[in-house]
Amino acid sequence: MNYKNFLAAILLCALVSNTFLPVFAQTNIDVFDKVELLVPSGDNIDEKSVRVRFLENQLQIEAVAGGKIYKTFKYSEIKDAEYSYSKNPRWKTGLGLGAASILFPPLLFIAIPLGFSKHRRHWLTIKTDGDYAVLKLSKKNRKLILPAFESKTGITVSGAGENK
Repeated sequence: MNYKNFLAAILLCALVSNTFLPVFAQTNIDVFDKVELLVPSGDNIDEKSVRVRFLENQLQIEAVAGGKIYKTFKYSEIKDAEYSYSKNPRWKTGLGLGAASILFPPLLFIAIPLGFSKHRRHWLTIKTDGDYAVLKLSKKNRKLILPAFESKTGITVSGAGENK
């Protein structure tokens, strides 16, 4: 008789957990690690290891160590996002040096190597009317973060780079 009570208790627990657990769990969350947030620090720029969370209505940028929330962007407030694959977050740096080399030809020797630098990174810049975030993405997670960003926010990520 104890065996039947035990079996009934297990079935009841399974039924209750399958019925009520989804109510408490947010299932529409995407979380990405191996992201760096560029943070101004006086005259320098620091890189903070962060986790990007795509929640129901907002994007959170959270410190990996300690869980401090650096930035929160409501999807409805995000105005623009730009992706680039370059040495710096702004891909126009090399272009500017190339244009300046017309006036001062020796700059061409700086602009050409900068354009072919092997230390290129994947950058995502997110902008609202009053705030922004510059994120350095890993080679692997950028293929997932960019589509997640576009599907959650409804904003097409613009930019130049290696096959977004």
